[in-house]
Amino acid sequence: MPTDLIEDRSDDSYVLAIEDVTLTPPFPAPGKDLRWEMAGQLKEQVDLTQVQCQVQVKLGVVTLLRKTASLPEVLKMLRGKLEGDTRPPAGPWKQTWTFPLPREIPRGDFRIYFQSYTGGGEEKDFMDLYLRIDFSRR
Repeated sequence: MPTDLIEDRSDDSYVLAIEDVTLTPPFPAPGKDLRWEMAGQLKEQVDLTQVQCQVQVKLGVVTLLRKTASLPEVLKMLRGKLEGDTRPPAGPWKQTWTFPLPREIPRGDFRIYFQSYTGGGEEKDFMDLYLRIDFSRR
């Protein structure tokens, strides 16, 4: 990973083998856009509209959010959207999302846990990410 803000906690059993995640800017700031570019290899075809995500956001020791939703719902909640082929075949895969960060983000050290699995009856682990974003310095 080109940034130490993101840790890929997936292993070889996951459907998506993440090769690269790039944040632009590398250190996100409140009130600015954040561009997320992700590249990897899919081991099998996946219906991205059925991917279920468990998201947990912590500020220090306080849990601010704990939610399970589909990937499109999570992206919509962050004011982004799923683009391109929603049923990509096995092989190389890329996604780019742009999120406008609100100005009202409180100062602090955020921890974001993002675990996901495929849906449609045959649940398999999709990806597992841990993000650390420090908004305490501005």
